[in-house]
Amino acid sequence: MGTDKNRVQGMILVLLASMCWGTTGTLQELAPPGTPPLTVGSARIVISAIILLAWCAWRDGGLGFLRRTSIPALLVSVAGLVGFQFSFFTALKLTGVSVGTMIAIGASPMFAGALGSFVQREPLSARWFLSTLVAMAGCTLLVLGGSSGPMVLEPRGIALAFTAAFCYALMGLGFKMQGARLNDTQTIAVATGAASFIALPVLLTLDSSWMFSGAGSAVAFSLGFATMALPMSLFSLGLRKIYLRDAYTISLAEPLTACVLSALILGERLTPVSIGGAALILCGILLLPVKETAKEPAEGTA
Repeated sequence: MGTDKNRVQGMILVLLASMCWGTTGTLQELAPPGTPPLTVGSARIVISAIILLAWCAWRDGGLGFLRRTSIPALLVSVAGLVGFQFSFFTALKLTGVSVGTMIAIGASPMFAGALGSFVQREPLSARWFLSTLVAMAGCTLLVLGGSSGPMVLEPRGIALAFTAAFCYALMGLGFKMQGARLNDTQTIAVATGAASFIALPVLLTLDSSWMFSGAGSAVAFSLGFATMALPMSLFSLGLRKIYLRDAYTISLAEPLTACVLSALILGERLTPVSIGGAALILCGILLLPVKETAKEPAEGTA
């Protein structure tokens, strides 16, 4: 399989993962009133871990792959995964779905570019800077154009959203490092399984009764499978084929999906400015080169 074909496949996989992630904020809004945000993130981790570990055990004939786990990569991915869940969902409650998503996802490409360059020695091309800046500008317009009245920026929510952006990029770095030893599904199963040791006590300590109602259980399962287990596996596989920096530029399709779903399901309006922002996000993603002059990461290596 040629490098260019691998790259296109990686870009498509990350795009699909981002679209799945874009449903997260809307699903949280559909949870029963008064649902603690920390329990939402915790339920997402625990349910996805159960799904992925069961799948890997069935497919691979057991959990022997756990012995091949890279501990440093696991620590990095778990720190990013848990840090993102707790900071992101709390940020959404404090700042709103649109603003929280804009910052948490919109700022992540720059963090990913810095981590990829410093840790993975990935080159930062001028074209990547251009495509990322265009997409980030579109992300900003998408949110600002959809806000009604003056935007209230809550300092704690903004700080948590930037923390989530860094943790989001850190998570991808851990996945990419782990990819040298495990396949895509195993990588996510190991990370979510380890993160469950942190997430499960949160579920047991805080009020998690919302999960046992009809709507709550549907939301909890959807968060665990459709916004975690499935897209994380797609994202991990895509990271094997493209640079970390490019993956997070493509992931800006997530706020685009979130805003479209907010308009269709939650009744939020998309203004001409928002539509222009959506167009800029798409332009930024399309500006990423399909062919890379520098050597791309080989599939299955980090």
